Amino acid sequence: MNPVVSIIIPTFNRENLLNETLNSIRNQTYTNWECIIIDDISTDASVELINNFRLKDTRFNLIIRPLNIVKGANSCRNIGIENAQGDYIMFFDSDDLLKDNCIENRVSEFKKKSNYDMLVFSMGVFENFSKPEIYPKRKVINYNVKKTINEFIFSDTLPWNICRPIYKSTFIKNKIKFNEKIHNFQDDEFNLRVLYHLKPKYLSIDFTDCYYRFDTISVKKYNNLIGYQNVINSLFEYYKTVFEVLDSKDKIENKSKLIKKLFLQIQFFVRPKINLLSLNETFKLFDVELKLSFREKFSLNAIKLLNNYYLNFKGYYYISKKVKLLLFKK
Repeated sequence: MNPVVSIIIPTFNRENLLNETLNSIRNQTYTNWECIIIDDISTDASVELINNFRLKDTRFNLIIRPLNIVKGANSCRNIGIENAQGDYIMFFDSDDLLKDNCIENRVSEFKKKSNYDMLVFSMGVFENFSKPEIYPKRKVINYNVKKTINEFIFSDTLPWNICRPIYKSTFIKNKIKFNEKIHNFQDDEFNLRVLYHLKPKYLSIDFTDCYYRFDTISVKKYNNLIGYQNVINSLFEYYKTVFEVLDSKDKIENKSKLIKKLFLQIQFFVRPKINLLSLNETFKLFDVELKLSFREKFSLNAIKLLNNYYLNFKGYYYISKKVKLLLFKK
């Protein structure tokens, strides 16, 4: 009998997009799958839409996040993992699309490469449902675990996001969970812990079998005060994992890269009215892990205060440029 593939999808208020996503799953050429949709207590018609799919196809399963479990996509994914019955597990987002032969191809490759723990495939992009495209800047790597970890931390392009791999269920079930304290950097942080703790034997295959939805609505939801605050609040958990997976030598060799990365994140995401308490905890973490110099502490605190109190004031760009040069000088 063909193995069962569990597709785990968290969703919240996606009634306008969810239909296309679920149809792309229902239209799969491979039929032995279950789709576990975990609704994060939507206030629109998402649940009604999902139930209509369930009535027509029993392979769709709906779980409503219990009120005693923290809200968020990661909590929903953890619920999905706990309830998955498949031989393989893959994660998907509620606004993206699967190519018709995605699951068939993934299962076929796993049958030929059964000694691997996970396989990673390429992901395309689309703005219009009828015009999915292969992403020209996709990254396809096959490195050892240590080098892959460094790619996730220091590369401008993620080696893969959460939708691209398919895992043996026995590889991740009851062994690892998504971090329910983090709102942003979810893919990065989860993959870093998978690599570090589970040390998978993985293979990246350059076959585009799913598509990421790129639209202005999705982009704009992060471009506001709540979105900026979520990013700042996520930095501590993200960097806590980063420092966990890097050894002492890596931290020493990459100290300046890590500080510059944090500096640029602060410069981009700290805005007036942003609460800085969690960022101050991130600063303490950096100081403990990297032993910050006076110049490094001054530069990080200066850009934090400049952005929080003086963004767009006269002289801001001149002073922030000077602060940046001070930090980045050799």
